[in-house]
Amino acid sequence: MNHLIQRIQSYLATPAYAQEKISDLLIELRHRGLNFDISFIDEDGEKYFYAQSVDYPRGNISATGHTMDELERELKDAIFTAFGVPPRYCNADLIVFNPPLLETQTANASKKIYATT
Repeated sequence: MNHLIQRIQSYLATPAYAQEKISDLLIELRHRGLNFDISFIDEDGEKYFYAQSVDYPRGNISATGHTMDELERELKDAIFTAFGVPPRYCNADLIVFNPPLLETQTANASKKIYATT
């Protein structure tokens, strides 16, 4: 039900409101960026990558994914959600991770990434 309400709110959001939220996101990414720690979790046979923000001043941003591609999609979605960007106005190309999230990331390696634009 919550997803349906979010969808309705997204379609009712004005372009001006969406642009304000996107501007907030871009200012944050260009001036401070967002730092994340990524680790590999193996919990009761369930294996996945987990990313958690290190220095987000308004709380915590986190995401999981079974692959790095999935983690990247989920993490971008979590960032847009944290900044209140309505889903229909999200453009995944606005967020770039440095270093990039690569499928060759091994299960043994933990890493730090930086989200920017």
